[in-house]
Amino acid sequence: MPRSDQEFFEVLCLCVLQAGLGWRMIRENWVKFRQVFYGFDFDRLAEAKPTELLKAPGSIKNRRKVEAIIYNAKEFQRIRQEYDSFSNFLDSLKTMRHDETFKVLTKRFRHIGDYTAEYFLHSVGYCK
Repeated sequence: MPRSDQEFFEVLCLCVLQAGLGWRMIRENWVKFRQVFYGFDFDRLAEAKPTELLKAPGSIKNRRKVEAIIYNAKEFQRIRQEYDSFSNFLDSLKTMRHDETFKVLTKRFRHIGDYTAEYFLHSVGYCK
């Protein structure tokens, strides 16, 4: 399970980037993606402009995914203000049914559907 908000955010970005793509492509380009997206530093990404990230060498060229990562970085900042940490936010979801948990994630984050929400939760060790 990720130990820091930064690690949680990196896994969320991985889920956004991977959606609709093959794992091989993600694996082969992961180092480039980490560079383009500032090591998935959500504070830096919250200030980023989509055009600068789209123009960067090695970037994914899907504007919706890039915009989602920037939006999700801002949402991560809001969650930290509300709950002090992303881990505390996840703990607040433990009383909900699975489908309710997915709905919370799909409403708060962009480019996250039910399947991706479930995949994310399993990836970070969040199991009820």
